Order: sequence, then structure tokens, then C-alpha cells
Amino acid sequence: MSFGLSPAAAAFAIGLRTPADHFFLTFFVLCGLTRLARFNITVANVPKDATGKSKYFEGTPIPTSLSIAALMAYWVSQGWILEDIPLGTLATGTIFEVHPVVGLFVLSGCLMTSKTLHVPKP
Repeated sequence: MSFGLSPAAAAFAIGLRTPADHFFLTFFVLCGLTRLARFNITVANVPKDATGKSKYFEGTPIPTSLSIAALMAYWVSQGWILEDIPLGTLATGTIFEVHPVVGLFVLSGCLMTSKTLHVPKP
């Protein structure tokens, strides 16, 4: 659960705080929950190798969200927080104001819940 909630909480802390940002960050958290629930349900149906381990993940594993956390850590180290978040905002001053970088969370959430994306296990 922490791999889904922590990056969203960190994003809020560094300044992704518009109503649209909240919506997309909530989407990411819910995708993380869906990913974990689906893994627990479908793990028995995924093809196994000779040792009995699953051959692949359906969708990206939730720990891949650490890449977003690492990116945000870099932004913090550079002082790119609050009003200085990379790429700024779109539709500033309207109810649709959004930080374009929140799209990374949407993309990550979609990849986590993908049924057709098979990531080989090491």
C-alpha cells in the first residue's frame, strides 16, 4: 500500500494541490489498490516456470512508482517545489488548473493496471 499512497502524498506535499491534481493523484492511489488486489486474485492463473514461480507480472509492479518518488526527490534537491514545479500549470486560475507532471501518475497508474502488459520476472 505504501508504494501507492506515499508518492501521491509526497506529490501533494511538494505542491500538486489543485482540484484536478487531487483527482489524478486519487486515481493513482486507486490504481495501486486495484493492482495489489488483482495480483492476489490472479496470481494462481499466471503461467508458471519450472520452479513454480509466475513467469511475468500483469501490468507493472507497484514498486515501479519509486521512479516517480526519485524524480520528485530530485526536484526537491533542486528547489523545484510549490510554484516552481517543472512545466508549471495549465488552465491557471480556473477550476481546471492542473500541473502537467501529474500525468506521470496517471501513466503509472494505467501501466500498473494493464491486463495486456506482461513484465517478465527476473
